[in-house]
Amino acid sequence: MDANLGAPRLVVVGGVSVDRISTPRRHGVQVLGGGGLYAALAAATRTTVGLVGISSDHPLTAGRPWRPAVSDAGLITLPGRSLAFDISYDGDDRATYRTDHAGDEQYLLPGEMPPAYLGASGFHLCALGDPGVQLRYATALRGTPGARRARISAGTFLARIAADRSSVLRMLETCDVFVCSAPEAVALAAVTHVTDALTWFSQTLDGSRRAVVVTDAARGCHVLTHDAVHRIPTFPRPAVDPTGAGEAFAGALAACLVEGDELLSAAGYACAVASLAVEDFGPAALLHPDQQVLATRVAALRRCVVEVGS
Repeated sequence: MDANLGAPRLVVVGGVSVDRISTPRRHGVQVLGGGGLYAALAAATRTTVGLVGISSDHPLTAGRPWRPAVSDAGLITLPGRSLAFDISYDGDDRATYRTDHAGDEQYLLPGEMPPAYLGASGFHLCALGDPGVQLRYATALRGTPGARRARISAGTFLARIAADRSSVLRMLETCDVFVCSAPEAVALAAVTHVTDALTWFSQTLDGSRRAVVVTDAARGCHVLTHDAVHRIPTFPRPAVDPTGAGEAFAGALAACLVEGDELLSAAGYACAVASLAVEDFGPAALLHPDQQVLATRVAALRRCVVEVGS
């Protein structure tokens, strides 16, 4: 989809970085990255997307290879600064961040969003360097006439919960759909097991129209609403590079929802997109997605939805 034709249906707030990735099999692979880029490219498989955030000034970003799939009128580059992450994974895909430059995202201001973007049907707020900045965007959007009725989704990172759990909890209350991983769910709920976290989220949603989706790596995801909990398995693929899978999932989910898909259908689609994202280093599979492969995986996952609680 050409995101440069008119106002985008979905706006993603998040950055474009350059990542150095190390896994047990390969070390020091340098690739494009950033939660904003993963979410936006994943969303672009389903709808038109605008991107707001900080971009690295690294040569890998030259020519902005995400165009024309993603409109980047809201993307700014800080001269002389390089938004970068150095991430190492162990054999269980647990990440250690050796470098995290997300603090530069403190310079993002909701008032500087391109005016055309404010007419979007939905906004996805990636986990930023400071949860307070993410919350600032959500609050500003809720108070902006053109965006007040838009659907807002958001994600988080484990380190952001540890730094400012109260702001992340407020994000949970503010947005329509909240996406987090199983370890993030455990930390946010202040419990020790993911099953307890699911119970806590269900109680938090009681009587509301909000939803929470908890991703659990190779085990798929749990979709929680005020009256039910469903599980959707992941599409079984070996993870070459797990970086960005969560944001790819969240971006695809947000895109489906602004296009009118039901929540469970949207989550199945998002699982399929996330399975593409992990097959290579960086967002290569999302820059040029194989639509036939994606459609096959979506169809397979739609047959596997299971209700596991109420």
